[in-house]
Amino acid sequence: MNTMAPALAPPAGSALTDRAASLMQRQHLCLTVAGETYAVPIDAVREILEVGRLTPLPLTPDFITGVMNLRGAVVPVIDLQARFFNRISAIGRRSAIVIVEVGRGDQDGPLVVGAMVDAVSEVLEIANEDIDAPPTLGTRIPRDFLAGMAKVRELLIPVLELE
Repeated sequence: MNTMAPALAPPAGSALTDRAASLMQRQHLCLTVAGETYAVPIDAVREILEVGRLTPLPLTPDFITGVMNLRGAVVPVIDLQARFFNRISAIGRRSAIVIVEVGRGDQDGPLVVGAMVDAVSEVLEIANEDIDAPPTLGTRIPRDFLAGMAKVRELLIPVLELE
């Protein structure tokens, strides 16, 4: 047992822990939808799959492309291009379904959803201080879908609000 570890950690609520939290970096998965790059926190991503067979559901919005069988669980799949831009995605060679968990802490547990994207590109480390609130004007997608705007390599990358 390492008895030194607790002594090395600053006390909760101290200025040092607050500063460390603000400088903390989180990994984000970059994905492409309709030619635009977006990011999602990697801790919400379960896995990335090739687009396979989807079963369409009647009486669902156009952006829900159907459901898939994920190791015995029925998972709804949302076409992000259809959701953001009202255009159904064309499945390409790099198209993928990103399986994410949303709604942590609900009494029914997290909701597992597939998000169909044009491509997945990279994982970036983004410091919390490099993510600003979404702007009130000038976004290509509705502001409700954005958690913030990340400043990365002189670019602004929208961070999606998965909830």
